[in-house]
Amino acid sequence: MTTRLTLTRPDGTPITCWQEWTRPKKEYHWGPCRSAMELAQAWFRQSEPSLPEELSQLLHSSERLLALELLHGIPELVTSLPERGEGRNHDLWLSGRTKHEQVTICIEAKADEPFGNETIAEYRRSANRRRKSGAATRVPERITRLLSLVPAGDNRWENIRYQLLTAICGSAIQAQRDGSALAVFVVHEFHTCKTATDKISANAKDFNTFMAAITGSQGEIVAGILYGPVTVGGVNCLIGKAMTYYNNSTPERP
Repeated sequence: MTTRLTLTRPDGTPITCWQEWTRPKKEYHWGPCRSAMELAQAWFRQSEPSLPEELSQLLHSSERLLALELLHGIPELVTSLPERGEGRNHDLWLSGRTKHEQVTICIEAKADEPFGNETIAEYRRSANRRRKSGAATRVPERITRLLSLVPAGDNRWENIRYQLLTAICGSAIQAQRDGSALAVFVVHEFHTCKTATDKISANAKDFNTFMAAITGSQGEIVAGILYGPVTVGGVNCLIGKAMTYYNNSTPERP
């Protein structure tokens, strides 16, 4: 795997060090041992942007990504989703090429922050309550549209975290817009001095439930392995988790 990667902000401004990384919408994610800052620092362990080793190992687990060359990356890229409302916010979007096809990679960074506050069923119910009270919302229609893109979009998805549905669908939609034949959705999980074991375990359970719905996999998902491909909205998608471990003290930073 090679790289001549250029990182920029969404407006095209070059990112030359981790301190210039685009700040997340939720400011509490930008702090030592929290997800957004951890992701930024992981990409600047050297003097120039470079693929973190744990993410490289994950991508190398798929023969389809052999000889992948990364070209461009944008933190906090937003992909519009069906129906009116908030788009999918990718913690990091990457474009690249193999010898055979263009590839879009979308990364969701986690320390121990949850995959959102609501399952699909809970989000649908809360939207319907808002609608009955007179609020204008297209959430129920959006959920229906998103579920039409994923395999077995039925009751198996009701207990899936809504954020994971938007993440995989947003990755596939972005790949289509990029002209990519393949989308890769990655959860990059950081275990730091501020992460709580019970919250990480809850996230693992939510991710395993999501993977069972979309891939039919059973049991715990193994980090460092890409699963799939599965077809989402007509796009081949690979899905996996990369994990970074630090000691119980704040790691030395570049």
